[in-house]
Amino acid sequence: MIERIARLSTAVMALCAATAASAQTAQTVSVGRGPFAVVVNETTHKAYIATGEGVSVVDGSARVLATIKTATGVAGIAINPVTNRIYTAHPNDSTSTIIDGSTDSVIATIKAGSYPQAVAINSVTNKIFIANNYGHNITILDGATNATTNVRVGQGPRTILVNPNTNKAYTPNYGSSDATEIDANALTGTSIPTGKHPWTLTLDPGINNIYVVNEDSATISIIDGATNRVKDVPVGEIPFAVAVNPTTHRVYALSYGDSTLAVIDPATATVIRTVKLGAQPSAVAVNARTGAIYVAEQKTGNVVVYSGSTYAVLGKVKAGTIPYAMAADSAADKVYVANMYSDDVTVITGPSSR
Repeated sequence: MIERIARLSTAVMALCAATAASAQTAQTVSVGRGPFAVVVNETTHKAYIATGEGVSVVDGSARVLATIKTATGVAGIAINPVTNRIYTAHPNDSTSTIIDGSTDSVIATIKAGSYPQAVAINSVTNKIFIANNYGHNITILDGATNATTNVRVGQGPRTILVNPNTNKAYTPNYGSSDATEIDANALTGTSIPTGKHPWTLTLDPGINNIYVVNEDSATISIIDGATNRVKDVPVGEIPFAVAVNPTTHRVYALSYGDSTLAVIDPATATVIRTVKLGAQPSAVAVNARTGAIYVAEQKTGNVVVYSGSTYAVLGKVKAGTIPYAMAADSAADKVYVANMYSDDVTVITGPSSR
């Protein structure tokens, strides 16, 4: 009797997993050359994809709504959902393009610093932060006047994020192995030591934590945004990407070298679970509503969906060649995947459960 119940329980769990997996769908649509980054406006439910030719606008049905011509080589892109404006970073000519999201047309082009690579926005203050990799500084753009101010940071800032609750921005400096905290009120920068060659970062505004990926020391630096104290957490070989669930505050660090996903509890600054992934994982995204974790694999071109509670595989969908970046529209249960080498974007719908 006990064996029959166990078999029945296993069958039910397998059926539930199959149902969750079958609820996922994927559609792929061609966009501009070499899609490199993607952001989503969760108010309008439109995704903006940075390509080598400009910006492609895609909706949840995998339709290209617009193709916006900008300076070539868009390396970074961000959205202000309050003003519905999109800002890009162009390393080739050191500019940023401002796009009106209501018409998907270019409003203006402004001069940034040398070789801008990333953009972040404080939607509360309407200030835009542009990380200038060769200039070793951050350009702060006033979204109302388009006036700019530069703040010095470390060597080779690669990306940038801003906490709207504190009006502070953070950038990892690959060359000087530190992160800089930028106070947008005082227009000053404070250096914070990290591991070797910080590559990228994410933050959790709810608990004021910043998570820095240190490529060559195989760690994640957890920065307390209130005190700037740092705790380094060992993860897998060659960490490449990081994502956070702002609801559960769990942190997911993806390591390219040994194909693992480290699940970090920020309260204890420890890895509470290590999930073995497929070959050459390149990007990770989280649906904050369902908790589902999406991992893109460069080698296979697949996106694998994991449960945010059990870390079991919920399903797998085929994306394009070299899926490099992802962004989630949690409210709509959509994930947008930028496939760098096949010049297209895959739109994944679901699963609706964890």
